[in-house]
Amino acid sequence: MTRRSFARVGDFLPSVLNHLGLQKRFNERKVVEKWADVVGPEMAQRSRATRFEKGTLFVQVEHGAWMQELHFMERELVRKLRAECPGVDLARIRLGAREVE
Repeated sequence: MTRRSFARVGDFLPSVLNHLGLQKRFNERKVVEKWADVVGPEMAQRSRATRFEKGTLFVQVEHGAWMQELHFMERELVRKLRAECPGVDLARIRLGAREVE
């Protein structure tokens, strides 16, 4: 009787995603999801990353004052997001207004 060995999904998922051409999209989505962790809880309540496209992370911000604050922090935020998500070609953050929920 042969004994089968089992592998954890996390062990082979990256290679499957890569083979299917989805790894890049997966990594780009990770940048959006990491936004709140990188900016911290206070800023995460006032802003939300919505998508990543062609090297740009799009973020909606609830007020112009917070938008200005994030604008001044952009270089540092890009650096932190790159560190959190290696393999993603993040060049800039584009800020836009959002309606207050």
